[in-house]
Amino acid sequence: MTTSIRSWRRTRTTGSLIGAVCATALLVAGCTGGDIDRDEEATPSANALVVSPDGSGDECTAEQPCALESALGQAIAGSIVQLLGGEYGEIDLGAVGSLESVADSVIVEPAPGAEPAIDAIRTNAPNITWRDLAVDGVIYLDDDADGTTLDAVHVQSSGLFIHASDVTVTESLFEGGSSIDGIQFSGASNVLIENSVIRDYDQTADNDVHADCVQIFDSSNLVLRGNYIGNCHNASIIFSPGNGDGISNVVIEANHIQGCVVKNELCGNGTLLDLREFASDVVVRNNTMIDGSVLVEDLPGLVFDRNVIDYVSNCDMPMTNTIVARWNTGLCDEPAAIGEDGNRVDEVEVMDRAAGDLRLVNPDEATIDGAGDASPAEESFDGEKLSEQQAGAG
Repeated sequence: MTTSIRSWRRTRTTGSLIGAVCATALLVAGCTGGDIDRDEEATPSANALVVSPDGSGDECTAEQPCALESALGQAIAGSIVQLLGGEYGEIDLGAVGSLESVADSVIVEPAPGAEPAIDAIRTNAPNITWRDLAVDGVIYLDDDADGTTLDAVHVQSSGLFIHASDVTVTESLFEGGSSIDGIQFSGASNVLIENSVIRDYDQTADNDVHADCVQIFDSSNLVLRGNYIGNCHNASIIFSPGNGDGISNVVIEANHIQGCVVKNELCGNGTLLDLREFASDVVVRNNTMIDGSVLVEDLPGLVFDRNVIDYVSNCDMPMTNTIVARWNTGLCDEPAAIGEDGNRVDEVEVMDRAAGDLRLVNPDEATIDGAGDASPAEESFDGEKLSEQQAGAG
């Protein structure tokens, strides 16, 4: 594994999320951090089902490891499957019948001291928790991969595609893809993305595909909470029409959302949020959105509250209790909502834009009156309780 995910996770509440992982000069290019300190020999845990790249049979022990499919085929609720070191290539799992009825997910993780090398994971199997794994390519959760959890997973040079339901992604890192999305939802439902980083997706191919940090199609009941999302070529978060099935019940709260750190041919647009006509019942609250533009239309059930915004694209953008620094003066003298419903013009200073540290230097600069009935997010980006009088992610 190229990045110490567990060590990286602990830095989230003590300092700069990006700066703790890599030097500022490496942010735009993407970074991998230092190697994990591991024992030279793997020692599987007692009672774990043990897997190796060339495993065979059904013993699944340290002495006689089996293949991953064999271990999953005999796993029961709460089973732990541990991967020995070696080259696994592309893991491609079809349906595993025994997993459909487990009450507790089956955990797949490295054996202590092991460094499994995985090129990609494509799975149609439900109820698996993938933990502490590095993947140098795509993770694709197909329609039947319901109940999947990604915990402390590091995806490099590609992204995550979610077509399943009841998916949780926590404390994971997605970075460094080119002409591909960091996380893409399509036909997904009941998904939580929390305390994770999605960053540094550039555009090199001359095609119709554009690189977004997060792109949403035809999905419902999604939550993006407490993440850093930024430095992506086209948009940090974009709602797209897809097959016309619509997008509904989405919560985006307490995130640090950033556009292009440096605008160039690799990161050229850097929209922060593009939220338009094909969505309903979307809540966007207590986010800090810097270095890009925000475009939000008046949608059914929309709540856009307590955000700190660098730049507003459309003059009729609906918002409450929001602090805006700039807007498109070629379209209007001032957005219609400024001066009403707790909205105001102000510049709020963040710790270190270049390093992606969007914590507020002085939270008092983002104090608001708390007009209206909308409620704040329960927790800030760092997991602290948010006051009703606090705009931004805290």
